[in-house]
Amino acid sequence: MTTSAQAATFTFQSILSSAGEPVPTSLATGAGVVSFDDSNNSITVLLSWAGLANSTPFGHIHCCTATPGTGNSGVQLNFTGLTQLATGSWIGFFPAGSPAYAGGATFTSLLAGANAGRAYINIHTPGLYAGGEIRGFLPAIPEPSTYALMLAGLGAVGFMARRRKA
Repeated sequence: MTTSAQAATFTFQSILSSAGEPVPTSLATGAGVVSFDDSNNSITVLLSWAGLANSTPFGHIHCCTATPGTGNSGVQLNFTGLTQLATGSWIGFFPAGSPAYAGGATFTSLLAGANAGRAYINIHTPGLYAGGEIRGFLPAIPEPSTYALMLAGLGAVGFMARRRKA
C-alpha cells in the first residue's frame, strides 16, 4: 500500500512593537506574515511598518529562543532590500538554499522554531535602535480543520454534560 505525500503551507502572523527590544521606547508598529511552503522548501515574508525612527530599516528572522514567546536569539534569515521608508511594506521570497539563510539555519530548523513559538521577526534602524526597533514572535495560525475539531469536541462535551444532567 502506498501513500502520497501532500504539500502544506504553514502560515504565521505577528504584530510588531518595541516590547522586548533592547531600547523599548519606539512608538513604531508593524505586522508580518511568514509562510513556509514545504512543497519546495521556500519561505515568503510580508512586512508592513509605520513610524520607524528613520527611513533605513533592515531586518531578519531570529531563531531559536530558549523560551517560547520571549528572549533573544541569533539571526537565521536576513531580509535584503527593505523599502527605505519610515512607513512602508515589503515582500520577500526565499527559495531553498537562499544565501539569506544565516547561522546554519535551514527551512526545517526555521519552521520547527516558528512552530515552537521560538522565532521572531525583527526590524532594526540605525542609531538608537540598531539592536532592534520592533519585533514580534511568530505564533502559528490554526488551520480551519483545527477549529472544526475544537467545535466537535465542545459539542461532545456539551452533549455528555446534558446527558448526565438528565
